[in-house]
Amino acid sequence: MANSLISTTLLHQLKGGDCQTLDMLDADATFSLSRKQIIEAAGFLIIKGYLERVERGCYQLTQSGQKAADEGLVIPIGGSTRVQIHRRSPRRNSLRQRAWNVMKMSGAFTVSDIILVAAQPSDKQPESNLQRYLRSLYQAGYLTILPVKARSTKPYSNGFRRFRLIRDTGPLAPVWSQKKAILLDFNLTSNGEVVACK
Repeated sequence: MANSLISTTLLHQLKGGDCQTLDMLDADATFSLSRKQIIEAAGFLIIKGYLERVERGCYQLTQSGQKAADEGLVIPIGGSTRVQIHRRSPRRNSLRQRAWNVMKMSGAFTVSDIILVAAQPSDKQPESNLQRYLRSLYQAGYLTILPVKARSTKPYSNGFRRFRLIRDTGPLAPVWSQKKAILLDFNLTSNGEVVACK
């Protein structure tokens, strides 16, 4: 299938309006796209405003996407599902890049462990920043949550959640776009491959 039709194919596959997961789409024998093509097409449709992630790992057309599908729109994307403009490349000395470096060298860790090593005085709200980032990495399959929590010295505390990096794709920290709800990994392609969040 020509690359220029991949996003259009996914758009019309989701025309029914139901929320579908990546696993559901990948398992559909009548659907012609590979898992990699689905991920790339979903990222492109999200950027274009045709698709949204309504809950963990479940994708659904937006109102604009449903209208486009109903009208039989063929999306002109210049022969590729990859969007190469307006993508925020990873910054070499950002808090999240430093945190990624620490995660790569660590075994099990908590958010506090990462902050202790990676945060600098100039970083704004490092705890909430890294909590959001670790959540996005976990949802994308980069981190696992360990069953035993780290102990807390505070009374009545249940302890702190412990993580481990299980998908080390390279030196660059994956970039989470809150606005578009997508994770971009510049270790996989120079333009930042869209990684599906489950």
